[in-house]
Amino acid sequence: MEKDKYGEVINGEKTYKEIAYLLKSGHSVIIGWTDEEYTHYDILFTLNVVKEGTLQGGLRWNDLFVSIMKKGSFGFLIDSKKDSGYIGEKLGLGNNITTEKLTELINGIIEHLKI
Repeated sequence: MEKDKYGEVINGEKTYKEIAYLLKSGHSVIIGWTDEEYTHYDILFTLNVVKEGTLQGGLRWNDLFVSIMKKGSFGFLIDSKKDSGYIGEKLGLGNNITTEKLTELINGIIEHLKI
């Protein structure tokens, strides 16, 4: 994955590709990620979970689950790119540069999951 000089994961094709590959291989992935501004998040990605019971809130077993530790989590369809306003709302992050960078990360992973 691509990293900054402190060893934190940053956005880029290698990052998107590697996370998608690991998810397709059946692994969950947790990264220490930075928006390259001032924010660091520990983010857990999970795909194709085992489902029991009825899910609510529009969640499906085959969503891309994104969990930002100590912030929020949500499951996103991997059918198309997502808008930063939508991601910010679902993860409780608001609309800011960090949400825009996080949206790039999620959309990059989604693109590689569709391949």
